[in-house]
Amino acid sequence: MVSTPDVARNLAEAGRLVAEAAEEGAQLVLLPEYFCFMGHRDTDKLALAEAYRDGPIQQFLADAARRHRVWVIGGTLPLKA
Repeated sequence: MVSTPDVARNLAEAGRLVAEAAEEGAQLVLLPEYFCFMGHRDTDKLALAEAYRDGPIQQFLADAARRHRVWVIGGTLPLKA
């Protein structure tokens, strides 16, 4: 997976890969660092920072894990300190 500056596109691709891995029998799926967003500058990630346990990227991970009955570890994602 190669992340882009488009979060929706990245989450769609990650979702496809999680589904594919689950169909192949995976129980644990690991997504790469910054799977959700790869901006042009480090500061680009600050705009997407989510509160701990509250945000669309974290919700995506939880939903994907439940939907496919697998454990999902989503590389690095921007969280507010």
